[in-house]
Amino acid sequence: MSLEPEAPAKPEWASASERGSRFVLRVLVWMIRRLGGAPLRPLLGPIAIYYTVFAPSARRASQDFLARIDRARGGAARKPGLIQAYRHFYSFAEGILDRLSLWSGAYDKFEVVLHGRENMAKLIESGRGAFMIGAHLGSFDMLRLVARENNIPVNVLMLASNAERINEAFEALDPECNVRVIDIGTTSASTALEIRRCVDRGEFVAVLADRTLPQARHRIAHASFLGEPAPFPLGPFVLPIVARLPVVLTIALKTGPNRYEVFMEEIAGGEPVPAAERAKVIQERVESFAARLEHFCIREPLQWFNFYDFWAEIENENS
Repeated sequence: MSLEPEAPAKPEWASASERGSRFVLRVLVWMIRRLGGAPLRPLLGPIAIYYTVFAPSARRASQDFLARIDRARGGAARKPGLIQAYRHFYSFAEGILDRLSLWSGAYDKFEVVLHGRENMAKLIESGRGAFMIGAHLGSFDMLRLVARENNIPVNVLMLASNAERINEAFEALDPECNVRVIDIGTTSASTALEIRRCVDRGEFVAVLADRTLPQARHRIAHASFLGEPAPFPLGPFVLPIVARLPVVLTIALKTGPNRYEVFMEEIAGGEPVPAAERAKVIQERVESFAARLEHFCIREPLQWFNFYDFWAEIENENS
């Protein structure tokens, strides 16, 4: 029996290969630029059927998540059938089409209702920059539309290698977009330095806080989510404390054809946190984020796009 700690398993979402090809995405780019998104809409059904039939792991994750939603709503947590999984995948495909349309420059085709406009106004007036924390729920890209309307640059923290083919399509669609990607796959020192530069320029730094990273497997906090402890990354909550930045939860939910509602809720005002209290404050902010994420997931469950076992890491640790 070895006493050496086992290497942490790579999260399922990080090792999942993307389906499709660069050629297909180039065709999509060409079609959207010249014909708009309407001709592609008939393809959403077959795409959803494909994932429902040929992606069993993602299908099981969808069904498990939707069963948890049913329990949170007071139901018996019954496992949903294939139809519900299909609807979940269809919603995901529809969201990708909206993203492609938005990045093609069709900003005027989208109606965005902003809740918490006073938070946006306060951030702009401060000139300090801000940390926007979102999730794989709805479309985080709608934040970019809001930022564009207010002439605020957005810097998105993400693994540059993740969703590489989709990102190539987005760059081809809107090469002059002022959205920049900061690769969090590089060293923490270089990431922190780049974030500081953005802050000094009064820009937004945005990150999705509902997935843990392979290289930061042990830098997580646990918070209750849909009835069970779930892992959340510490980075999105530590960085704004170090930089003394305001933190705003940002969620954009699809509420109709080409219509989104963006919710901006302040989590922290950027006040300094004493070192002795940081661990407690970070945990409180993670729990606050998890609670609000649960609230919005219950409202629009088919718009949460984490198609892997979100609770598996906790279960594996306890096994």
